[in-house]
Amino acid sequence: MSWRRYALAIVVVVIALLVYQNWIYVRAIYNQPQLFRAPVFDTQAPALPEDLGAVAILSFSKTNGYRHLQSIPASIQMLDELAAENGWQFYHTENAAVFSQENLSRFQLIILNHKSGTVWTDEQRMALQGYVESGGSLIAQHAAGGDQGYEWDWYFDQVLKAQFVDHPMTAHIQPANLLVENQTHPATAHLPSIWRRSDEWYNFSASPRAETNVLVSIDEATYDPEKSPMGEDHPLVWWHEVGEGQVFYSALGHTTTTYQEPQFRQFMRGAIVWGLVEAEKKEADNKEADNKEPDKKELN
Repeated sequence: MSWRRYALAIVVVVIALLVYQNWIYVRAIYNQPQLFRAPVFDTQAPALPEDLGAVAILSFSKTNGYRHLQSIPASIQMLDELAAENGWQFYHTENAAVFSQENLSRFQLIILNHKSGTVWTDEQRMALQGYVESGGSLIAQHAAGGDQGYEWDWYFDQVLKAQFVDHPMTAHIQPANLLVENQTHPATAHLPSIWRRSDEWYNFSASPRAETNVLVSIDEATYDPEKSPMGEDHPLVWWHEVGEGQVFYSALGHTTTTYQEPQFRQFMRGAIVWGLVEAEKKEADNKEADNKEPDKKELN
């Protein structure tokens, strides 16, 4: 064999070793091209159907950050199955231009279904903020709170309340004990006090407990959080009020099998029911307040 063939063989081996050692990044370049380009924004809104159903829910899953390639369709399938069982209708889209005041007014609830990265223009941000602060309900699922930084302060400060840091990588999916701290909320009323299941477990820079109502936390003694343990106070599911509206965040749901788990499906059903009921209450309160305004003016 000539020296050229030896040299070529050495080059091939070196390249193979580099690919092997950096396989996670090579795979990301192929499967996650959006991670290596500037965010893409939508400016042309989709045409909404005239009939969105009696209970219309917006499901939004645009990803300019990490994309959950299998979990998004698995979640959509679950949501549609829940809708068929409960008389709801989902409008699924990845077009952020749907976020206008006029369009959002047609939905009783918004679910950020693994949305990631910077996805909204300033006008679209204001539409979502106005929707929530005026009494709307927002459910943010898993990756919607899984970015390592946020350009929109309101989204982090008011919607999420906690900064994602990392998750276990060596033992990526692990079984663990979830501690159900509130068994009266519609999302958790059916759950045992210890909910044993497997998933990808998010670590946050600090607990949001002081600013939220924690429903579920995780017992770090039952799994290995690896690089960034949070200790005894490690919430994974919480809700809180934002203006006149309300936000429900769940860090659960990385695996596709999650969406076939009966307890998780009931958990999501309860969260949706809660969001719909709370939004309906706020709408009724606002209408009552509006009806009283003329009375005040007449007295003056």
